[in-house]
Formats: sequence, structure tokens, C-alpha cells
Amino acid sequence: MDDILAQLAPLGLALLLGILVGAEREWQGKPAGMRTHALIAVGACLFVLAGRYGFGGIEPGTPGVDPARIAAQVVTGVGFLGAGVIFFHRNLLHGMTTAASIWSTTAVAIACGAGLYWAAVAVAVAQLVVVAGLAPVENVIARHARHTGRLRVRYSAPMKLRDLLAACTERGFNVTEIDNEDENGDTDGDGDSDARSTQLTLNGRGSIRDLTAHLTAKEGIERVKYQEEITNGGV
Repeated sequence: MDDILAQLAPLGLALLLGILVGAEREWQGKPAGMRTHALIAVGACLFVLAGRYGFGGIEPGTPGVDPARIAAQVVTGVGFLGAGVIFFHRNLLHGMTTAASIWSTTAVAIACGAGLYWAAVAVAVAQLVVVAGLAPVENVIARHARHTGRLRVRYSAPMKLRDLLAACTERGFNVTEIDNEDENGDTDGDGDSDARSTQLTLNGRGSIRDLTAHLTAKEGIERVKYQEEITNGGV
């Protein structure tokens, strides 16, 4: 009975910690939530337990037998799983935090299987603090982060090009290039009643979300789309 409890206890702890971490991801609306993190945690823990208790009849030092290699294979396998939640959309990288969360949850589960219970709990708590607690700090930094990209706006009267430029500069962005497309034969540039599409190249520190929300609420704005440019120095 003691042997059974010694094996079930780390499985239960790994499952609980995986659910807790996954619940935070679920709350944030991320693709890998409680079920994903719980299955990863309990599966990784079982792999380690298999390496820890499943080769008791084998003499230590037997050639070709190394139970510790199971944990290494778990790390490799989860690396591929984490890569599956990372995707690239509109020049923006999504899913990095969720992938890192999966990776860290695997480490927590391995620690449970290896009997390092307090280390597993400590890392799980630290993971929750980092992922959930630092989110407001990241939001504050993001409001003043440097952005370089293209803002495409479709507008009609009473909105004019100078109003678009003013909105961008008021929110901390420099307009370095203007590509004004005349879609309805309005060549005088006054924007009266005719819909126009303008692409502005922006550079500066500010909140893209605030800028696009401000423009979307303006009368005469029909469509707003921003595309971030990734520079050579950015990762």
C-alpha cells in the first residue's frame, strides 16, 4: 500500500498543479488550457515514475539501461508539443507564453515524479505569479513600447488626411511615409464624400490599441488595420 501511495501522490500533485496553471491560461482565452496542461503534467509525471520504479529488477549499471533518459525524452517530446501552439499571424508572433507555460509545467511534473514535491509546488506558484502577476506590468510597458508598422485606413468625409496625421502624432507616433490611394476619382485631395484608402508608415512609442480604437470611433472611418513590421534586431 505504501508503494502505491508513493506513486499515486506525485501523480495527484502533478495533476493538480497542471490544472491550476492551465486554469490561468484558460482564463486568458489561450488555446492550451486546463485539459492540455493537466494531461501534459500527469503524463510527464507518469513517464518519470516509470523510469523511477519500473526498472527495479534491473541491476544498476546494466549496459543500455538508463531510466533517467526517460525524463530527457519527455523534455524533447514536449518541445514539439509547445511548438504547436506558436503561430505567426499578421507579422505578429502568438503563443510564446503558452508554449513556455507548457514547458514549465512539464518540468513541474518531472519534479513531482522525481520526488521533489516542494520544488514542484514552488515552481508552479512562481509560474502563476510570473504569467498572471506580470501581465499588468507588460500592459503598461506595451503602452510605451516602440512600434514600427503600417496603418491602413479607409475613410470618407468628414474625416480628412490631416485629421489622421494629427491623431497619430498626438499618440506618440511619427508618420514617416504616406501612400494615399484615390479610389473614386477624387483628384483634388479634399476627401469630400468620396471614400479613400491611405497607408501610413508609423514609428514611435505609444499604444497601437488606443490609436486604432480612437480612429475606429471617429466619424467617417470605415476600416482601420495595422500591420507591425519586424526589424532585423527584433526577436
